[in-house]
Amino acid sequence: MRVWLVTGGSGFIGRHVLTALDQEAANVVALGRRCPPGWDPRRFVVADLNRPETLTRAIEEIQPDSVIHAAGRTPPADADTLFRDNTLSTIHLLDALKLAGKPCRLVIAGSAAEYGQVEIENLPISETHPSRPMDAYGLSKWLATCAAMIATPPGEVISARIFNPIGPGQSLNQAFGKFASQLLGNDTSRLFVGNLEPRRDFIDVRDVAKALIELGRQGIAGQIYNVGTGRSHRVGEGLEHLIRLSGKSVQVRIDSNLLGTLGPIDSRADVCRIFDQTGWQPTISFEQSLNDLWRDAERRSRLPLTA
Repeated sequence: MRVWLVTGGSGFIGRHVLTALDQEAANVVALGRRCPPGWDPRRFVVADLNRPETLTRAIEEIQPDSVIHAAGRTPPADADTLFRDNTLSTIHLLDALKLAGKPCRLVIAGSAAEYGQVEIENLPISETHPSRPMDAYGLSKWLATCAAMIATPPGEVISARIFNPIGPGQSLNQAFGKFASQLLGNDTSRLFVGNLEPRRDFIDVRDVAKALIELGRQGIAGQIYNVGTGRSHRVGEGLEHLIRLSGKSVQVRIDSNLLGTLGPIDSRADVCRIFDQTGWQPTISFEQSLNDLWRDAERRSRLPLTA
């Protein structure tokens, strides 16, 4: 049976990749500094992506046939941390796989942030569009993609440029996770938010997990694939949906201190390549994804606080 290795299994995307592979009864191993919550420790190998010696030993032990590299860091984090955990960790993984000497397919979880600002007339964004990252996060992911695309055999490397994943388990650092947490708080008569006008290609994280797996099976080595829906929604549209789910009367106020850096007005993916070459398509609607995000946030809000 094919051996799948997943990095970043404790993260937002990685945990859903593990769940999807487990539901298929695949032979899957998680790798990281700590075992993902609820994961069988017998199918976990301790290794630090930023300690090449431990990583090399782990890869030699596991001998994976397919690797989904979902580990990484998202904002907020400083540039040094983003470069270490997104770029250098990917280089270390590439080196470890090369040293193992076994043919292996590697799918790296990239980001739409690698494209940077794209003019409206160039939407939807195709994989051939030039990459001009606007911030340290986008740059760190783009550099990881560059390193992966020039990797030498025996590895077969595929880059998945993921647009805006949402859904159950979303971090409080991301807009909808933060909104849900605030709406579940005690004082929600007023909600202070940043810019609600940008449009993004929001895709459910479970659809992302399935896309990464299909790319691991059918993706063409050396190719970059957009992973999105091909449609965009206003950030404010998502907030309005969450407010309806909360059943509360909320006054939304724009706080200039929360506006953050200027990003694209609109962003959506050209997904013809992944559709045509793998048959994968997203199946979970924007509304359903927010419904499930809300239910998961409610569940987490009832959990006892840990020390």
